Amino acid sequence: MSEQDPILDQEVVQDQFTTTVLQAFGFIRRHSRTVTILIFCVVAGSALFVGWKQNQDQKYSKAAARYRELVEQYNVAETEWLSAEKSEDTKESSQPFDQVSGDLKAFFENANFAQTPFVDRARYNFAKIQFYQGKLDASLSIYRELAQNVPPNNPLIAAYSHQAIGNCYEQKGDYVEAIKAYKKLRALNLDGVDSLWVQHLNQAALLRIAWCYEQQEKLQNANIVYTEILERVDRNILQAIDEKSRELIKKSNNILAELELPEASQAASSISDSYESFEFNRSKIHEYKIQKDIEGGLDKEIRLKIKEFEADAAGFSDNLEKARDYQRKDRLTNAWRYYRMALGIDGYDPEYGRQSVFDFAPNRKVYETALFHQRRTTTE
Repeated sequence: MSEQDPILDQEVVQDQFTTTVLQAFGFIRRHSRTVTILIFCVVAGSALFVGWKQNQDQKYSKAAARYRELVEQYNVAETEWLSAEKSEDTKESSQPFDQVSGDLKAFFENANFAQTPFVDRARYNFAKIQFYQGKLDASLSIYRELAQNVPPNNPLIAAYSHQAIGNCYEQKGDYVEAIKAYKKLRALNLDGVDSLWVQHLNQAALLRIAWCYEQQEKLQNANIVYTEILERVDRNILQAIDEKSRELIKKSNNILAELELPEASQAASSISDSYESFEFNRSKIHEYKIQKDIEGGLDKEIRLKIKEFEADAAGFSDNLEKARDYQRKDRLTNAWRYYRMALGIDGYDPEYGRQSVFDFAPNRKVYETALFHQRRTTTE
């Protein structure tokens, strides 16, 4: 069979290309009106979309700026309201609330801001003002709507609204409904929200549930909930001890590797309890340092590493021993203080955004409140 001529092949390809181009131009000429209209629609649609997007961005920016102003105004009014002690002061302090209340309402009723996440936040603050002024039913109506119809970009509004619903029912003396609201808060699916926030809200809701049981004189129920909170703290402390121990094991293993004592690391890895494993490594490093000092001393660089490790290890181990000793003596507030010093934690306070070495909730305030009431309900 004879081979094909590559030049002939090339000519065939070129002829096919020319034919395709001519056919395309022919189609365009026959349908020029339709093609022109189509191109115009595409260009006009793109222009309209760009204009709409710019308009939405402008609305968002204006809404954000205005909402920041309202938040500042609200914070000033709230501070004055909460600091008022006398009845005549309370009446006078309501004036800033009256102003910001109207401004908040005008904001969330403004159609230009309707699609921004700031509308629900403004409505939440407006409802909070109603709560402060004793208009509980008006406040409840807004909170219920926020709890049920919140867009995905504002999941925490739903959580805080359930919490606020519980607070409203507490003020009304309806503790059954308050407990229902707090239980709904605990059952919420808050995907995408920082897990620490969720844990904090969960434990704060538990504390309110226990308090509502107390108001119903169901002390046994209240005591069970307070105990649940305290047991959660114990589990978190054990978790923190384990994580801190593992952190120090990693540092000690690096030092043992430099000291050419890998057998010590291997022996420590066979110990199931991470704290005991850390203490084993710590003792081996200390023994090595003492032996080297007797023989003539350590290299300056490795001595500095050992010094830093031993300072960290001593702070952890000594404070942990004191914390456990106070816990055995049932002096739990003192125990918490030394656990905090050992582990570098102070609970979690969402208002200030403190982050512990690991996710830690409930925070210290919830813990100590639960401890106080648990002891009181146990003795009564």
